[in-house]
Amino acid sequence: MKKRKHVVISALILSAVMLSGCGQQGTSSVESSAAPESFATASSDDESIVISFPESSEEESSVQESSAEESSAAESTGGNNLTQGAEGVMTNGLLKMTDSTGHVWGISLYGGGSGDNYASYLNQFKKNVGDTVNVFNMVIPTQSAFYTPEEFADYNASHLNSINSIANQLDGVINVDAYSVLEAHTDEYIYTRTDHHWMPLGAYYAAKAFCETAQVDIKPLDTYKKYEVEGFVGSMYRFSDYDPDIENDPEVFTYYVPSTDHTATYYTTSFEEDYDSRFIKSIFVDQPVSGSYSIFMGGDEKIVKVETDNKNGRKLCVFKDSYGNAEIPFYIDGFEEIYVCDIRYFDNLKGSEFVKENGITDVLFTMCTFSAVGENAECIKTNHICE
Repeated sequence: MKKRKHVVISALILSAVMLSGCGQQGTSSVESSAAPESFATASSDDESIVISFPESSEEESSVQESSAEESSAAESTGGNNLTQGAEGVMTNGLLKMTDSTGHVWGISLYGGGSGDNYASYLNQFKKNVGDTVNVFNMVIPTQSAFYTPEEFADYNASHLNSINSIANQLDGVINVDAYSVLEAHTDEYIYTRTDHHWMPLGAYYAAKAFCETAQVDIKPLDTYKKYEVEGFVGSMYRFSDYDPDIENDPEVFTYYVPSTDHTATYYTTSFEEDYDSRFIKSIFVDQPVSGSYSIFMGGDEKIVKVETDNKNGRKLCVFKDSYGNAEIPFYIDGFEEIYVCDIRYFDNLKGSEFVKENGITDVLFTMCTFSAVGENAECIKTNHICE
């Protein structure tokens, strides 16, 4: 019993770290994310394209509100081959797993949460921006949802229950189901093994789900130019207190560049042009191998405006943690303009005013479960995004 208690405490310690830092990134190895036609209708005029969804039926709601026991069981297996016969051990507050192929993972176990505050903040934001702006929610499960060995399932709360809890509380906000999409691809390289982020491949599948729901284009992945960075070891190396097994099993970080041209402009969090970044015109920024996830816009403490060759009148604002960074390349084919804002650093403006002043038609809140149910969600209120 003492051993079991120690494991639970260790998992909660790491969960607390991730709740406060999920999505943080830097340039070092220690700091390195069509709705069926019968479900959605679109109306348009000269000023807006509004997507509306019917109320969920009682039967649908009952399916979403699955029991914690059922969700935990589903998540522990993950429907993939990597966890079959996998071995795990708690070390320095995180789960270190050796998968069926012999590769090492650092996995932070999830503490759970209902996301009540997060849902209420999104509902308030929707009321503030009104019916002419589409507001979407897409919460991303982290790797522990699908790759936690069954023997540790009792120590890992259900991501699915948290995601469904948030979805069931939304009012006027359109929910995007990234969980099911990622679950269908768990045999692919959709999460990093050595970092707390996902791989861009996972971000593509989630972004595709959003674009289909928002009824905008997203091109097939084979139209993107593929880049591979070898030797990547991310944040789990630090979280594990520099575990040599993680250090000595680096991975290949693969990202994708769209064929559609774009121009990026970097701003401070006061939405004033960033003098230091004035010559960067791409959302892809060169980084050392250890900071590969920061290739997307170089980090978080800024606002980035992306202008594309698509002249469809759709303008997207993404409020995110850094899981959302990996999604941005896949929105370039669907929107004329994209504004990328991190919820943790959007501290000099008001969210609804920013949306109205820039003629934004669509707003996406996207972040990992740790952020949506934890301290990061409070930034939506304290940084005046929902005011």
